[in-house]
Amino acid sequence: MKNMVASSLTGIQVLKVLVVLTLFISSPEQVSGGNVLMNAVLGEGSHFYCMAAIGESLVRWNHSVTMLISNAFEHRAKDEKYSRLFNFEVFNHTVPVEEVHHQFDAFNRRAFSSATMQLLTLLEIMKDGRAVDCDNILGDQRFMKHLKDSSYDILVYDVIWFCGPLIARSLGIPYLTSISFPSPCTYGSTNLRDGSMNPSYVPEVFTGFTNRMTFGQRILNFLQTFLIEFVAYDMMKPYDVLIKKHGVTKDNIKDVLSQNELFLVNTDFAHEFPCPLHPKIKPVGGLTTRPSSPLPPELEDFMESSGDYGVVICTTGTYFTDVPINIVKAFSEAFARLPQKVIWQLTAELEDIPDNVKVLPWVPQNDLLGHPKTKVLMYQGGNNGFFEAIYHAVPLVTFPIHADQYDVGARVEAKDIGRNIDKRTISADVLLEALQDVISNNSYREAMQRVSAIFHDRPEPPADRAAFWVQHAMKYGGHYMHSPSYEMNFIQRNLIDVYLFIGSFLFAVCWLLYRVLNALFKFCFVRTTQHTKSE
Repeated sequence: MKNMVASSLTGIQVLKVLVVLTLFISSPEQVSGGNVLMNAVLGEGSHFYCMAAIGESLVRWNHSVTMLISNAFEHRAKDEKYSRLFNFEVFNHTVPVEEVHHQFDAFNRRAFSSATMQLLTLLEIMKDGRAVDCDNILGDQRFMKHLKDSSYDILVYDVIWFCGPLIARSLGIPYLTSISFPSPCTYGSTNLRDGSMNPSYVPEVFTGFTNRMTFGQRILNFLQTFLIEFVAYDMMKPYDVLIKKHGVTKDNIKDVLSQNELFLVNTDFAHEFPCPLHPKIKPVGGLTTRPSSPLPPELEDFMESSGDYGVVICTTGTYFTDVPINIVKAFSEAFARLPQKVIWQLTAELEDIPDNVKVLPWVPQNDLLGHPKTKVLMYQGGNNGFFEAIYHAVPLVTFPIHADQYDVGARVEAKDIGRNIDKRTISADVLLEALQDVISNNSYREAMQRVSAIFHDRPEPPADRAAFWVQHAMKYGGHYMHSPSYEMNFIQRNLIDVYLFIGSFLFAVCWLLYRVLNALFKFCFVRTTQHTKSE
């Protein structure tokens, strides 16, 4: 009996050891709880959602996370979803919050303007307004002392606001960059000139090109790299002034940006165009993806009432508040001619809503995408929505409006996972034809299922992958992955000096050979002439 009990106890002990070992192996390597400061520009929109997803994984891994946001979006700190996870530090604008909201509304009002006008509007918002905000933060000695006393280990900042690295330098901590849009290999994404950006087959951001470009597109793509560099340079200038004003560092802003630890890019090669990556660029695409949750009863009943036809999900964000009424009517007319039910997220007021359409100011997009009745997602092409559709294997119809949405639309068509519509050609017939094509042609769904399967074939969720690299940077830094290419000038980096040397050497050899042969020819010619005369 004693032997049986002893044997049983031994078995239980062995089982406990195995369980502990399994948990140890399967859980991410932990470090003593780090203290992470995160800044997603002002704290609003898709950039914040990406940052929050990384922060949530860090909190789950026993790290403390603080979000640095502006008082214009202070509601984030009061949202229970985020307040239970993160600490918040709020900085104040020098202008009323209504003015800040107006600045971003001005960009939304450019929804159907040209890409050039949109870029200039974005430049105006990010260059002047955000530089003033940065000046205000760095000049607030009490606020900066409070941040320094908080003893942060690292800062994670969004690529479109250059203030993050200056705050980190002032606090004496390392920093890494979060990039919420695709295109990991372009200068527009990383501001990193390491020679990996080849405009012959790597489309620059905001072009809407694929990696198979015509001659004309390659010309435009080449010019876009210089336009992006010029815009970035123009946006950097105020920050060089701030560096000197506040004595942040002896480096200029371009050097400060290049000395970050890593880039976390919200992209994945399940759909991204292949390109060579610098070691410090880490693809972590799909940060906001997650399993779907049950729908509210009202929405569930609407979905089920669609029968075998299914449901079209159309989300338009905030961009349909200041557009021509004929554009909104085109969508409404197209939806009315569909046999499917339609859930339309629309903030603008609409009269004569079709019977098969349910209009809501906000929809649980991820949960709708996970519903078996969903046939297609029609939307403007945001990167987070793109990944959510891939996660749930729902084909797409995109109508890009600005910025990286053009790039998402290009990837949708290149991978045959949906249709992309030029916003300048929007009409009821165009919208209807695209929707009917994607719904009736099973090849789009099959292609999306393949992309989705590749995306899911990863050892960890994207947010955990990003959190791992943040944790890794806290432990070891990322400078061991830095390339010396950034320290080289244009001539050295592109081997122009080597080509010139080799060319000069070959020219010298050819010239010397020419002189020798010429001398031999003259010698032989003279000898022959003399011999002939003597005869």
